[in-house]
Amino acid sequence: MPEGGEPVRTCAVYASVTEILLSDGVLTREEQRLATKLAILLFKTDDDLKSRPGEIYKSVLAGETVDGGRVIGKNERVQIYRDMFEAAFMNASLSHDEMAVIAMLRSSLEITDEEHERAIELVKASLEESVEPKLLEKVKDELTSVIDMVGGMFDSILTKR
Repeated sequence: MPEGGEPVRTCAVYASVTEILLSDGVLTREEQRLATKLAILLFKTDDDLKSRPGEIYKSVLAGETVDGGRVIGKNERVQIYRDMFEAAFMNASLSHDEMAVIAMLRSSLEITDEEHERAIELVKASLEESVEPKLLEKVKDELTSVIDMVGGMFDSILTKR
């Protein structure tokens, strides 16, 4: 979080991603999977996990401002971003909407360029451990392409803010 800035809170992050997910009026299975993964990462208690995502979804649909939730520390924000980037990328067909989710998540979690680069390096290292050597170059090429597209989306989000 930048000095003097507002703390990053779980509900606002989930709301910003939900807005992106709902922007085209279609919520695909892959987008639902990302929303569920994010909810699990953000809402740590069973009560919050059962109630908060649905409440936020309804508020976003109604056009209401969403705030509150627990403050997310810097290390946790970076870990959430990495986990979500990896989950989205490991999906066989990463859609434009899913890339937009990752770009919005980066903005909402206030992930710096350095933190973004570190998260990408960790995803690459994870791929090297889990992907067959013959497929690794193809996967790395696809990852580079995705990183470039998400970067462009992130830049456009920054200019809107």
